[in-house]
Amino acid sequence: MARPVKEGLDYFPLDVDFAVNDKTEAIMGEFGPKGVLFMIYLLSAVYQNGYYLQWNKLKQMQLANRIEGVSPELANQIVNRLIAYGTFSEELFNSAKVLTSQRIQETYEDATKRRKSQKPTKYWINVDINKDTSVVNVDINPQSKVNKSKSNKSKVNNYDDDAGVTREQVINDWTNLWGFPNGIARPEIDEWLEEFKPEVIAYAIWVAGEHQIKSNACLKYVRAIVAGWKKRNITTLEQAKKAAANHDDRVKSERKPSGYSKPRRKEVTPKWMQNGASQADSKPNSSDNQQDDMSDEAFLAFMNSQEEAK
Repeated sequence: MARPVKEGLDYFPLDVDFAVNDKTEAIMGEFGPKGVLFMIYLLSAVYQNGYYLQWNKLKQMQLANRIEGVSPELANQIVNRLIAYGTFSEELFNSAKVLTSQRIQETYEDATKRRKSQKPTKYWINVDINKDTSVVNVDINPQSKVNKSKSNKSKVNNYDDDAGVTREQVINDWTNLWGFPNGIARPEIDEWLEEFKPEVIAYAIWVAGEHQIKSNACLKYVRAIVAGWKKRNITTLEQAKKAAANHDDRVKSERKPSGYSKPRRKEVTPKWMQNGASQADSKPNSSDNQQDDMSDEAFLAFMNSQEEAK
């Protein structure tokens, strides 16, 4: 009788910087050591199964029961964070409740390359979804992966109209600049993504990054950008780029000295700058989710002038 085909792995690689990488530290900061331990148990379960794990009530209960202090609800929270951080594919989780990623699949493929078995296609991220074929897309071979990676990186950095930016990439961009969005920022980002394509919101975040906006002002700054675009019925990346360029030109033009003196518009000082207080010292309250007395245009101009004065 033929030996049964082995699906999972006996072990998987754990990077030496696992304890200090951004995702692990974020999980540690929010959930403590039990969150990191659950993260390891979860990855082990994925690789034990092969290259993906169907996340259902049974797996939720099994993994939660293995760690003292981890409830099924907490297990779900950690999984959701890992999806937001990009450890698992958001698209596959939303469509099939499956936990996997391209990196996990590449690790699995490398570990099983000597096995005499057909290459997997189920939930395979680069698989050619053609009903007449089950052949794995050539994009998964090493040379193609390198070329594709370089191409995608170029597109995301430049935010071209065909960049194919995902919601996951938007959260990653925000996290890379200012840390994982908190309970105030995340709902707003989700609202923006309901109204605009991901590449448009990603470009707004990129603009804020280019102006070196700090974490204590990032939400207000990006909010002002998005509100301005919404007011002008801007919906595409090309329109957003043109609007951002026009805004920068207008701000520079207003600062140029002229041969005559014209009345200057009085800019309202943000509340956090009054009485010598810093924005970081101000405590969040119900008004933090609303626009300050300063208009969107005035706020963007003010923040741009602060950046130029550095």
